[in-house]
Amino acid sequence: MIESETATILIIDDETAIRKRFGDYLEDMDFTVFKAENGRIGLEIFEREEIDLVLVALSMPTVSGLEVLAHITEKTPDIPLIVLSGTDEVSDAIEAVHQGAWDYLLKPIDNLAVLLHTVTKGLETARLKRENANYQLHLEQMVTERTKGLQFINDNLACINSRLRNVVDTTRQLSCCLDVERFGSLLLEEFGQHMLATGGSLYLKEAGGLRLVHALDPGHAKEFIAFPLEEQSVFNQVLSKGEPFLIQNVSQQNDVQSSGWADYKCGSALIFPLPAESGKIIGVLALHSKTPPPFLEQDREIGIILASYSCEALRAVRATEGLRENEQQFRTILDNIRTGIIIVKENNREIIYANPTALEMADTSIEELMSTNCDKILCPLDQDKCAVSDLGQQVNAAEQFLRRSDGEMIPVFNTVTRILYRGEACLLKSLVDLTAQKHALAEKEQLETQLRQAQKMEALGTLAGGIAHDFNNILSGIIGHAELGELELGESDHSAAKKFRLILDAGNRAKDLVAQILTFSRMQEKKLVPVGLSTIVKETLKLLKASLPANIKLVHNLATEQQIIADPTQIHQVIMNLCTNAYHAMEISGGTLTVALNFISMKNMPHAAKAEMQESDCIELVVQDTGTGISPSVVHTIFDPYFSTKSQNKGTGLGLSVVHGIVKSHKGAILVESTVGVGTTMRVYFPVSATSYPREHVDEVVQMANGKERILFVDDEKSLVDIGRDILSLLGYAVTGAVGSQEAMDIFCQDPKQFDLVVTDMNMPGLSGDKMAQEIARRAPGLPIIICTGYCERLDEQSVKDFGVRVILMKPLTMSALSKAVRSVLDDNIS
Repeated sequence: MIESETATILIIDDETAIRKRFGDYLEDMDFTVFKAENGRIGLEIFEREEIDLVLVALSMPTVSGLEVLAHITEKTPDIPLIVLSGTDEVSDAIEAVHQGAWDYLLKPIDNLAVLLHTVTKGLETARLKRENANYQLHLEQMVTERTKGLQFINDNLACINSRLRNVVDTTRQLSCCLDVERFGSLLLEEFGQHMLATGGSLYLKEAGGLRLVHALDPGHAKEFIAFPLEEQSVFNQVLSKGEPFLIQNVSQQNDVQSSGWADYKCGSALIFPLPAESGKIIGVLALHSKTPPPFLEQDREIGIILASYSCEALRAVRATEGLRENEQQFRTILDNIRTGIIIVKENNREIIYANPTALEMADTSIEELMSTNCDKILCPLDQDKCAVSDLGQQVNAAEQFLRRSDGEMIPVFNTVTRILYRGEACLLKSLVDLTAQKHALAEKEQLETQLRQAQKMEALGTLAGGIAHDFNNILSGIIGHAELGELELGESDHSAAKKFRLILDAGNRAKDLVAQILTFSRMQEKKLVPVGLSTIVKETLKLLKASLPANIKLVHNLATEQQIIADPTQIHQVIMNLCTNAYHAMEISGGTLTVALNFISMKNMPHAAKAEMQESDCIELVVQDTGTGISPSVVHTIFDPYFSTKSQNKGTGLGLSVVHGIVKSHKGAILVESTVGVGTTMRVYFPVSATSYPREHVDEVVQMANGKERILFVDDEKSLVDIGRDILSLLGYAVTGAVGSQEAMDIFCQDPKQFDLVVTDMNMPGLSGDKMAQEIARRAPGLPIIICTGYCERLDEQSVKDFGVRVILMKPLTMSALSKAVRSVLDDNIS
């Protein structure tokens, strides 16, 4: 792999922002980056610099991305080139890939990790291609060298045969030897017979001396003669001079010493060096004769020729041993490489070889695979694509399918090459399993979809928070005026008093709904509390009823009031999702939506639900529709993420998967019954709470806390300022109202000591509530402040306390909450 410290990347794009953003990011990743604002400059840089990878935009003035691609791929096809295109240029990007681009990226690229991954993959692919080419060249060179070596040996042997036919006829057995030891014994015996020797020995050199290979007279020659040799010994003279040594009368040769048996004191001796092709002596062959006639010069000359022939034969034996070892090594490589290798006959496509990886991929044995037609397991529909051309050239490389013995089809990348195998024209198929790559690609696409959905949900949460803020301001006016009206009527039986109470009840329900929206927008952790499921169902159905079309009838039967331990917001989400899916199924044809609650004892639980829950009595929530129903072929997948039977523009595919997750997290179970054309029934089971908890009282007892202190009340909406001033004035306070933070600061700065308390809204144009609190704290340290907010994510309760904020009140404000907070803050400030 090209390391990022040395990899050089050329970015060609006419958009300055993209060049800078990509260049800065890749340089931060330790790549060397060149940038060009058009194709002409990019090609000049490419010609001048050593570039490892090119990123090029398709649409550019002067020289287009496709022209750059054509120029670079023609000159240096091994340089990875990745095209950059907009989403409206996908077809051009695909065409660029067809013309030689390695990959493409769609702009804009929000996550630069995608850019890094694509660049790294391109560099890695280029490295692997180079290594593969080098390795193939290396193998071809090795085969060529071995072939040349064998040819050279055969040529030499042919030359020797023409000059020494008689000698060759007597030594034919030498060419049949498969190992050096057998060759040495035959060679020495042939020398001895041809020279009429009565004794002799053959030694080959090792690191520490000469090792005896064979002797004509066993027991006389030493098994090993260590280096260094005696200077006057015959072996030392032969090895040092590299020439044969003839002694016609040993008894008269006083200037030499024996290298072996000391009793060689008479007769004649003839010693030959055994040179390798390089001229280096690899051994010595010694002959001895005690009978007349002695060895003559003619014997020496003939021996030289025979020794030369023998050395060539010895080298051939060693080459054969080397080839046998190489063949074994190559077979070991084929047996252990993680690429499947199959060899088939070209004429009938019969499989004649398969390595273990191919057998593993096909999940079969060599006995079952041999003689099988390859089209039965590989690309049976693409036989026409397997035609071959010249020997040794790649003729097909494509993504295909391999059929396993169990019928499963796995994706493979198949490269077909024509070869000679055992003298027969064959096709070599290299198979790379793409299963993991396909799974990784599918997982990548799923993660990208999840990311997009998460971003949509985040945006929806932000929108919900904004809506909740505005709605809380509206509710503040409604609830405030209703409370004032009710307070003015007192405990009268006047019909208006009842209407004010109804307004307050509706306002409080709306306040709870806004609280649920805020909880959703903040993505809060679930909070398990005792809840009455019937209460949540009633609230949800009230909310849902307004959105149901007129052709759908809503029926509910809530037969139990028992409690469960649950997060109310999540249970509300479950009911809303199930009911929404139900009415979508009846949206066109109409029908009846039935919602029911039933108490189910453990013994009466359905077996499917009982298997997923702990032993406990349950509350059964039933949501039933008379809509289109769900096909049996997909009903088992409806709880999978992103599964949906709705049109592409309706729904997210997350509803039922979220419902399933919520039910499971509450230790419950969910079952589905559906018939196409009849409708669907969803049954959800929640364990009943083992302990009964007292129900919370919704009606709030309003307790007024009076006072006479001076209060500055601030809000950017005049109606809310009027309500706050009226409420606090009724409680006896001296209230000054200010519309907006600018007016409030003008009033406050006239005399910062004129107020005992400031009550302000948070979200206001100009100075926000927290910023205004800082200004007030700077001018009047210690003055208590209350901040009111409908929704504000950035409001940190701990930090605002540092500049005088004592309480944060959530809108909509009630008279009780406001009076209690004001009195509490003022009393704390006095103490």
